[in-house]
Amino acid sequence: MRYVSYEEDSIDIEIDGFMYGVSGEIAYHGISDGKAPLMSILSVELLAGEMDYDGGTWGGDSVKADTDDWIFQARELLGYDFFVKGNHLITPFVGIGYRYWNDEIDGIGGYEREIQYWYSPIGVQTLSRLSDQWTLGLSAEYDIFWTGRVKSHLSDVSPGFNDPSVSQDFGDGYGLRFSADFTRKFSDRYSMVIEPYITYWDIDDSDLATLRFQGVPVGRVYEPANETLSYGLRVSFGF
Repeated sequence: MRYVSYEEDSIDIEIDGFMYGVSGEIAYHGISDGKAPLMSILSVELLAGEMDYDGGTWGGDSVKADTDDWIFQARELLGYDFFVKGNHLITPFVGIGYRYWNDEIDGIGGYEREIQYWYSPIGVQTLSRLSDQWTLGLSAEYDIFWTGRVKSHLSDVSPGFNDPSVSQDFGDGYGLRFSADFTRKFSDRYSMVIEPYITYWDIDDSDLATLRFQGVPVGRVYEPANETLSYGLRVSFGF
């Protein structure tokens, strides 16, 4: 479960609401097998939900509407484990991530947007034993923004328009992520994880793209600077 709040302050647009979904993760710590203390985590996540749009249409009309949204994200992290005083593990890590967000405003004047990011997480994880059954893990990361693309399906507004696609370049934004996971171990094989988390993205204005009507250029468009704050709770089972 995740609450998402997306804002474009320059044109006073906000999209917010709850999304629900599933996630999966494959984690490897070589140190647990008596091998080199390398860490690898591959994770995927899929979320979907109906959210609230408060702002205006592309044509400039003020509107409140529902939106249909879904987000897919995949990440690969690589790190190195360090033991501290026996019961504490510290793991600095780097990685690569991909995020896709499909957002569609319902009703007259609404249209679909496809938002894609490529980024690299860099951060640190810790793991501490609280008891024989419980451990606490903390994670903090900074996300280096490599590139992005936003495609607006303005042909949904009128079939005469093209669907302009704008790019976002390296350094045109950044992300942050913090989480805490409480793990209850039931046996050597089975466990349950409860993880509250928060993420933040700050993205600058995109490059310009040509808007066409019936093939004739009629203007230039861009994706305005925006911020996305989200927080949620993930419950998972390990085996």
